[in-house]
Amino acid sequence: MGRATGTAAPNTPSGMFRGLGLVATTALVVGNMIGSGIYVIPSSLAETAGPLGMVAWAINAAGYLCLTAVFADLGGAYPVSGGLQAFARRAFGDLVGLEVGFLYWLCAVIGNAAFLTAFVGYLAVLWPAAGDPWTAFAVSQALLWALTLTNAIGVRAGGAVQVVTVICKLAPLVILSVALWPMASLDNLEPFAPKGWGSLLPAVSLVSWLFVGMESVTVPAEEIVGAGRTIRKSVYIGFLMTSAVYLLVLGSLSLAVPAELLAKSASPLADVAAHHFGPTAATLVTVGALVSVAGILNGWVLVTSRMAHATARDGLGPRALARLHPRFGTPTRALVLTAVLSGALVGLYFSGSMLEIYNFIALLSTATALVAIGAACAAQLVLMRREPDRFTPQQRRRGRWTASVGLAVVALMIAGSGATIVALTAGCLLLPLPYYLVALRRRADAPAP
Repeated sequence: MGRATGTAAPNTPSGMFRGLGLVATTALVVGNMIGSGIYVIPSSLAETAGPLGMVAWAINAAGYLCLTAVFADLGGAYPVSGGLQAFARRAFGDLVGLEVGFLYWLCAVIGNAAFLTAFVGYLAVLWPAAGDPWTAFAVSQALLWALTLTNAIGVRAGGAVQVVTVICKLAPLVILSVALWPMASLDNLEPFAPKGWGSLLPAVSLVSWLFVGMESVTVPAEEIVGAGRTIRKSVYIGFLMTSAVYLLVLGSLSLAVPAELLAKSASPLADVAAHHFGPTAATLVTVGALVSVAGILNGWVLVTSRMAHATARDGLGPRALARLHPRFGTPTRALVLTAVLSGALVGLYFSGSMLEIYNFIALLSTATALVAIGAACAAQLVLMRREPDRFTPQQRRRGRWTASVGLAVVALMIAGSGATIVALTAGCLLLPLPYYLVALRRRADAPAP
């Protein structure tokens, strides 16, 4: 299996294999956006803003459409591994490239630990023994390392898992949403803004993290067949598919279930399924949640390791992380490092004493990703002016607006996360500086070739 994975596509100059086609990259976009959030957010959104939350969804969809255009244009113009890090480095130099690569990698490492804990949380519904901290830890580690091994034996293996899990995760969401439409009533939209229109901004911030992940497809660019063209198509297709699923789920729940009842549910989709269609439906929704979380974890394991590899390959990280497996062409050392760190964070979570601290840090991961996304928007503005031949005239005209709106959207979402998260995100920007100064000094002291 490993040999077939490695030889099925031609080598790139970097030694990686192009094993991801349009279907796999689209699945990567959809799978890295749709995870555990859609199974929880409807309840939080109903509690925060009531039916007004649908307006928050529309605002996020419009804002992320602009960001989708940014990454489609950048991914098409610069189809190199690293994505956001590569764009920022080309526009602003090594320091900004290092900061963006580190922040996005940090976001993904923390996020992977959160996905693991969400998985065992859902599993405990079907298997109560999974609620035991030691059992939960063992299960989470087994899932993490199984997906790490899958991605280590070849990019096509990871892509195949992503395609299967996306199909399996979308099916219960769509079926449940369609089944709820006969129960829809406009009366459930009253009052439309029970907490007032001032609740719209918190609702926008709450929904925003449902859309993070669309940009991740640019990270493994050198492993994508027809990289530039495929990235452009998959970003748009994946974003539109995800937005349609979100609208279908949130719309059906808002119309079929009163907001005050939805707000009281810790697992709204499973509870609604159980109430209207019985325990079997609730079980199917829970299984869908497990597949959904496993799928998003698989996608982010792939992306996290590729970001670490690309940053190291560009001379901005430890050289060991830039090495590829001689047979499979995958960054196995970067995969192992990120798995170890994510697994360790899961250990802190299940220890209990670190629960509140870890939950707070998990919120920080979204803000760090948004900073990296904002840097990519700024990079497009610079690169369109500096290297106009990389972009079509239409892209240059549109890009000025989409990148500017994207920056505004990112700033709005970060501001909505609160002063403490903003301050901690700024603190994270300081973490790579010692390494940068050491690496820069070594580079300056190195003899000229």
